Amino acid sequence: MAFKHLIDPKYVSQDYFPIDLSIDNSFWDVNEVSDIPVFERYLQKQRVLNGAYIAHGGYLEQRALYRKSARFQTGRIRDVHMGIDIWAPAGTTVHAFMDGVVHSFAHHEDAGNYGPTLILEHDLNGEKRYTLYGHLSISDMEKWSVGYHFRESEVIATLGKPEENGGYSPHLHFQIMTDIKRYKGDFPGVAATEELKDYKKIILDPNPFVF
Repeated sequence: MAFKHLIDPKYVSQDYFPIDLSIDNSFWDVNEVSDIPVFERYLQKQRVLNGAYIAHGGYLEQRALYRKSARFQTGRIRDVHMGIDIWAPAGTTVHAFMDGVVHSFAHHEDAGNYGPTLILEHDLNGEKRYTLYGHLSISDMEKWSVGYHFRESEVIATLGKPEENGGYSPHLHFQIMTDIKRYKGDFPGVAATEELKDYKKIILDPNPFVF
């Protein structure tokens, strides 16, 4: 499958490199991903080391970040990231994965959440698929309406600033689901290890579809 431009198409496949935010990376034992200046310095160092600009990764990645956040520790320890993240500057355009209509959207304002979030519904060979785009800009929400049709690669949003995207360094959180359940404008993006068996049935690995 050809490389999919989920963000500004000026960035080609050679501009992307994988980044490790997992519990296996000792850097995060003593540093916080949620500390934006620290993360931005780490990101810039990785860009230089890799000779590329757009960091990506995260599907099924177990992250210490979530273990340190109360919002992800209600009962079970939720620390497994269920989508992929793509880091780029705030204001970078975000593009539709494929033809689809707006299923739902919402603004999750609390710290550590998605911020402005858009879910598109797609028809893939007669089967429904859903894509979630999180950490977007508030201003994008003005052009969204349920049922609105977006073409593949059309601009659907821009990456939000930390003060509007849930408090993170600017990036896109992207998921592909086969079932949206009863969710609207939302879907779990972090899971407990005990939940993976069920979630992996409906949250697909985006990597083969994108890269």
